[in-house]
Amino acid sequence: MRQANTSPVQLTAAATGALPRALLLAICIIYGLVGLFGRDPWKNEDAAGFGVMWQLATGNLHDWLMPNIVGRPYNEDGPLVFWIGALMIRGFGSWLGAADAARLATALFFFATCACIWYTTYLLGRRDEVQPFAYAFGGQPNARDYGRTLADGALLIFLACVGLAMRGHETTPQVGQVAFIALALYGMVRSLDKPIQGSLVYGAALGGLALASGPMLPLALLGAARSARWRASRCRGGAWPPSAFRWRC
Repeated sequence: MRQANTSPVQLTAAATGALPRALLLAICIIYGLVGLFGRDPWKNEDAAGFGVMWQLATGNLHDWLMPNIVGRPYNEDGPLVFWIGALMIRGFGSWLGAADAARLATALFFFATCACIWYTTYLLGRRDEVQPFAYAFGGQPNARDYGRTLADGALLIFLACVGLAMRGHETTPQVGQVAFIALALYGMVRSLDKPIQGSLVYGAALGGLALASGPMLPLALLGAARSARWRASRCRGGAWPPSAFRWRC
């Protein structure tokens, strides 16, 4: 049975107009691509990340198993982002040049992050537990429009992060790590409605994050999920259906 809506948020349908999808897509494309191509690698992390990718693309199996820069091991992060960047260099380097081809991996992870953030927030915003106050004579937004409004806002907040302007245009493992974290959050939210699909996405995201960063970040996410499960079990009297994630306990 549908629970009573006691959300303190009071909005009208007119106040939740979503951005046109074409405009939102254009903002993401412009933000992600401007300044990404047609330049030399920046100093420090950007140059180091490209150096590892170039070494893999031009090296042998040993380089793929142990990423390095001219024989010096690079073990600060996992190898997955470097593998993808090296594949991009091998596939597109003759057309775009090695530096620009490596940044195709950066663009891939950036746009994947944007998509995961939008859909994660959208799925949460459609749930009954977070719907705004229902007026006696109507006028509140429907679940779909409210979810789109929240999702648009979450994505724009992400794009407004100061550090993203540089990190989102570098060939570093961090862009892949952020993408897998966003994918893990999407899997958790998706599991509320589709447990099997969401669990598979969540598990794949943790595996990708482990290969992109090492064991600490996926263990932290797994610990956070376990903590949320334990809290939900207490709030729901020990039961753990997908609907146990409630915002009010």
